[in-house]
Amino acid sequence: MSIQFLARCGAAAAFAASFLLAWQFVIGLGIGEEIALLSSSVESTRLRTFFEMHEVALRRLMTVDDAFAIAYAVAFVALGVYLLPRARVIVGIAMGLTLATAFLDLGENSLTLAAVELVNQNQTLEQKMVTTLFWLGQMKFLTIYVGGILFALPLWQEGRMGKALAALLGLFALIGVAAISIPTLDLVKVLWMFVLLVAGGVFMARARTE
Repeated sequence: MSIQFLARCGAAAAFAASFLLAWQFVIGLGIGEEIALLSSSVESTRLRTFFEMHEVALRRLMTVDDAFAIAYAVAFVALGVYLLPRARVIVGIAMGLTLATAFLDLGENSLTLAAVELVNQNQTLEQKMVTTLFWLGQMKFLTIYVGGILFALPLWQEGRMGKALAALLGLFALIGVAAISIPTLDLVKVLWMFVLLVAGGVFMARARTE
C-alpha cells in the first residue's frame, strides 16, 4: 500500500468524521440541553424519562456516532501508519489507544441503544447499566487524550502543519480534562474536535502530495 493512497484514505476519513460530528451536533441541538445527561447523569429515573422523550433522536444520534467512531478510527490509524517510521513504539501505543477509544465509543452507543430499547419495552433500567454508560463515556475520552498526546510527539517534527496539528492535539487533551470539572467547556471540546479533525484531514491531504 502506497503512502499516497494511505494519506488519501486518512484525509477522506478525517473529513468524513468532521462532517459526522457536525451532524451529531445538529441532532443534539434538536434534543436540547438535556443531551448533556448522556455524559453527566447516573440517575436511572432521570435517564429513563430522557430516553422516553427522545427515543427517535437518540437512535439517530447513535447511528451517526457509530459511523463517526469508524471514520475517526480509520483517520487515526492512517495517520499512525504514516508516522510509524518516525517513532514506532510511541505511535504503536497511540494507535492502540485510538482503536480502544473507537471500541469504547461503539460499546457506549450499543449500550445506549439497549437502554433505549429497555425503556421502550417498559423494562427496568438497572443502575448498573447506567453506571457502565457513564464509565464508558469517560474512558473513551481519557484514552483518546493520551493517544492524542502521543501522536503529537512525532507530529511536532513534521513541519508547520505537523506542529499545528500537534498543538491542537495537546490542547484538546487539556480542554477535555478541564471539562471534567468545568462542564461549560464541553461545547468548546466538541468545537475543538471539529477543528482537529479538519486540520488532520488537511495534514493528510498535504502529506499525499509530498
